[in-house]
Amino acid sequence: MRHTMSSPTQRQTQDLLGMGRAVTSGASFVYDARGPRTSPAVEVQNWVNPLPVGTPRSDPTAVGLHALGFSVPDLTDTVCRLQSLGCTVLGSATSPFGWHWTTLADPTGVRIDVVDDATMPPGTCRLRHVRATVTDLAASVAWYGGLGFDVVDIIAVDDASFIGLQGEPRAEAVRLRLPDEPFEVVLLQWISPRSHGRHYEQPNHAGLYRVALCVDDTRASYTAMSAAGWTFDRPPVAVKLDGTSVPLMWICFVTDPDGIPYEFVERPRSAFRS
Repeated sequence: MRHTMSSPTQRQTQDLLGMGRAVTSGASFVYDARGPRTSPAVEVQNWVNPLPVGTPRSDPTAVGLHALGFSVPDLTDTVCRLQSLGCTVLGSATSPFGWHWTTLADPTGVRIDVVDDATMPPGTCRLRHVRATVTDLAASVAWYGGLGFDVVDIIAVDDASFIGLQGEPRAEAVRLRLPDEPFEVVLLQWISPRSHGRHYEQPNHAGLYRVALCVDDTRASYTAMSAAGWTFDRPPVAVKLDGTSVPLMWICFVTDPDGIPYEFVERPRSAFRS
């Protein structure tokens, strides 16, 4: 992954995340080898005021965002390098999707799914998926379908050792993808033990908090979807990422059935390479 740009840590006067107060924070953005106009980004948030709270999820059956997934050309080599950097292996096996898969916790406790892909060039990685646990898979699939996601695969899970959950758990899993984007959302509803809880409410909670989607026109999307019955967290606001070359953007948030925030970011497709 490549650290490409940062927005300085400073007092933010706009209440973008609904905290009801000004905050002091900053962000750095990292991308895979495809770069900023092709690869999804990982936004690493620096919280100063308020400070981060809590710890990342450790129970795979707890509802919410759990892990970022990466494709790598050599799973064994990648896992060894991550361990040398302080990561801990939680589980490793052939996943129900048919991929050789290792789940690790990074030094802060955030989960990383590493998936073997021999078609990848040596020394590279690619952002592959974000993994989440949900309460009601049918309701979630319908909600994500409303955003434009297509179902790629539906799988029954009866061995979860690939993510470090032992015993005889059972779950249903769905892979979802936007029509023009290979990056996936992987949703799991646990049946035994049952999915439980709700996603973090505080934006400054340690771990994975939100997912961002590009739209051509945030305000137009907000108006059209609101008229169709969607409920947004707040109206769109204009944002400038100080310290970067990104132009002024309009953003807004809509929340999935389990409380996971999805951020609409106004970046027309013409701004990106295919």
